Amino acid sequence: MTDPSDAAPVARRRLLQLAAPATAGAVAMPPEAQGADRRTVARDATNARAAARDPGRAAPRPIPQGDPAFDVLTLGKLQGDLSGATTWIYNPGCVYGVIPGQGLPPAEFGRPLFRVEGVTRRISRLLPDGSVAERSRNWMFYCDADSGEYLTQLRNPWTGEMLEVPPWRGTPTSSRLTAQGLVADFGPGFENTAVGQPPRLNWRSLGDTTWIGRQASSRIPGADGRLRNEMSIDAWVCRTRDVTDPRLTHIPSTYAWTSFAEWMAWLKMGQRAGNLIWRIESSVLHGRDALPPRFLARMQQVLPGKLD
Repeated sequence: MTDPSDAAPVARRRLLQLAAPATAGAVAMPPEAQGADRRTVARDATNARAAARDPGRAAPRPIPQGDPAFDVLTLGKLQGDLSGATTWIYNPGCVYGVIPGQGLPPAEFGRPLFRVEGVTRRISRLLPDGSVAERSRNWMFYCDADSGEYLTQLRNPWTGEMLEVPPWRGTPTSSRLTAQGLVADFGPGFENTAVGQPPRLNWRSLGDTTWIGRQASSRIPGADGRLRNEMSIDAWVCRTRDVTDPRLTHIPSTYAWTSFAEWMAWLKMGQRAGNLIWRIESSVLHGRDALPPRFLARMQQVLPGKLD
């Protein structure tokens, strides 16, 4: 079962960042997953051969910065594959707890609370009007911060209480990204700086390397009526020539997602001051079997058949 008070906000954050559940290559993946994604390797090889045959492609073209339509297209290619092919986005990361304003010893100020390991199954399509429609489903497990073993219980390092850890979390999402802003239903009272506003990506290039960034902030009503704030930052690194190549339906990249959020309800922190920092580094894969065997086994054990 999920923790309803926590699953929706994280799903919203991931969807708003057009992240899920998401991602690409030079991330710290488990050894058993390295080299498994043969389709991605083959696609990269095809791109390299195309560059060799096409002198015009070898020299990166100028990036049309500040163009909302181009930003929409780029986001769609970074997060998924606009051909309509299913992508599997592997999302490992770590969540830290931070207690500010008390002059604590360094080891107590910021602590790794737990790791997370998840996947987003996504289908993306480029529509005739230039917008990108996405359907996705994500699942995530909590893991021990040191060993990486899947958790059933966690001792709160500040209160000492032994907590029951939700066995998994996740939700389906559906959205459409347009040059006028994100179109999605997040429920009454939800506010975010990306909704109803043209997408605005931050660009920086050096030769054939391009860095792409995006930031968004939210105000979210909780089940108890209390308003919570969150801020998320997306960061991609990719080849400049891939960004400007109109033939590509997916842009291979290195992706990281950082979120500054409030305590989750199951941590039972009450009114204690502090925040969570989420750091997730993801990989876009073109086949389910490219996911780490350990993670696939966990999915089959806890959520049999969900990936089918």
